[in-house]
Amino acid sequence: MESTAEHYSLALLCAAILTVTVVAIHYEALRLFSALHPSRWSGRVNIGVLIMCIIVVHCLEAMVFALGFWICDHGLGLGGLTGSREITPVIYVYFALETYTTQSLGDIYPVGASRLIASIEPLVGLILIGWSTSFTYVMMRRDWQFDEKVHAERRSE
Repeated sequence: MESTAEHYSLALLCAAILTVTVVAIHYEALRLFSALHPSRWSGRVNIGVLIMCIIVVHCLEAMVFALGFWICDHGLGLGGLTGSREITPVIYVYFALETYTTQSLGDIYPVGASRLIASIEPLVGLILIGWSTSFTYVMMRRDWQFDEKVHAERRSE
């Protein structure tokens, strides 16, 4: 597959759109999680639910990239995926998940200008995973302070 400067420019635009989309999803999800604080649950349950929700959000963000790879291949002609397996929609999700997490095994790889998107996606994934880690720490601290406050109030009664 021949890739021209126009192909790479379009791939860069697609990468920017995908990046802005997943960052917006991530921001809104963390904002929602921050607003939810069921005081009837213990801090352990809150954090467990939070982590499960964050994992789901990261998977959804990787699926946005999977859709982007599919559109680049089938709609824009920027190149798709190739490798040791037949390329099906599930393989796009598989590739996007392993690229987002920087796990990439190398059994599936991009060709053409879509390689540019595959180069940017791990950077986005790392930044968003780091953001989630920081957010989880802040939420744990908040829950632990809340639990300490509740225990202190119970002891004083």
